[in-house]
Amino acid sequence: MILVSLILAATAPAAAPAPAPAAAAQGDWFASLYTGEGIELRADERVFALFSLLNAVGYDAGPITRKDPVPKVLYHPVRQQVRSRVIGGGEDVRKAADAFLDAHPVALRRYLAYAVSASPPPFSSGPKAKDLQDLKGLEAVLAKAWSGWKLDELMGTVQGEYRKVLKSYLTAIDAPMLKARDIMKVKEGSHESVLVVNLLDAQNEVRGVQTEDEVVLVVGPADKPNVEGLLKEYARVMVDPVVAKKASGWANGAQVLREAQVAGATEQTVQDYASALLATAVALRATDANDAAWDAAAARGYFGAKDIAAMFDGGKPLDTWVADAFAKAEAKRPSTGGPKK
Repeated sequence: MILVSLILAATAPAAAPAPAPAAAAQGDWFASLYTGEGIELRADERVFALFSLLNAVGYDAGPITRKDPVPKVLYHPVRQQVRSRVIGGGEDVRKAADAFLDAHPVALRRYLAYAVSASPPPFSSGPKAKDLQDLKGLEAVLAKAWSGWKLDELMGTVQGEYRKVLKSYLTAIDAPMLKARDIMKVKEGSHESVLVVNLLDAQNEVRGVQTEDEVVLVVGPADKPNVEGLLKEYARVMVDPVVAKKASGWANGAQVLREAQVAGATEQTVQDYASALLATAVALRATDANDAAWDAAAARGYFGAKDIAAMFDGGKPLDTWVADAFAKAEAKRPSTGGPKK
């Protein structure tokens, strides 16, 4: 990450007044942490800027703690602080953000992929990847928010909360991430894994995107390290390309998806559901889940996840067991009454 604050601190005149405690520790804000296996943990100015914009223009997803007479959404204290600043901030920034969002109605995940592939503040350039050019110009909106809302200063005031969450993942993710990579036969060094903390998102939300050389996993607030959610999103990123090639051939996929949605699955397409199903199996296997966890996954609509996980022992590459996974999900969906005899 860029070290603008360090450069400014080094060149400040000697007579300048002493900075506030938050600003004094600003250099530590930009330093990454690394697990024993070399997984990078960091806060990210680009993610901070993007979600500051989203919160300012209406993103209010989160646990509902009161429905009537007016819904009340639970926000992490950092998110509440940032929302207070940006919602009441410069109207010109919000108008620019709204105009861009109106002109580019694509999934939030694509916005995230663009943001983490762009240059950091002052956002002088966007990503060069061809598949992201539909969002070209987002970097200018992020730059406007960064300067107009003084987001660098705002980040400095909340760095302690971010640092605390980053440290909580230091010893929690190496072993299960190694298991997940082994299950999916991910080649060592093929893509570096990066965990980014984002306290401006909803509770327990995890969003993963793949850049040219990294798998970036953006984790929201949680009461404890959200290892299962992190692994599930990592697995989804890795299995998506394989599932995309095979989901259209899943003859009964639409019926399975309908039954899964009744049970509680939130995916809206067969492809997304198939990826989530496989990712759930990988995550639970990598965390050595107990029977109750497997049963809970099935109850939420991820049918046959435990049977799918049993296939991992064969040592076959990912693309060879996707079709078999579809069959196992069909066999365990409610309308079949259980496994086929």
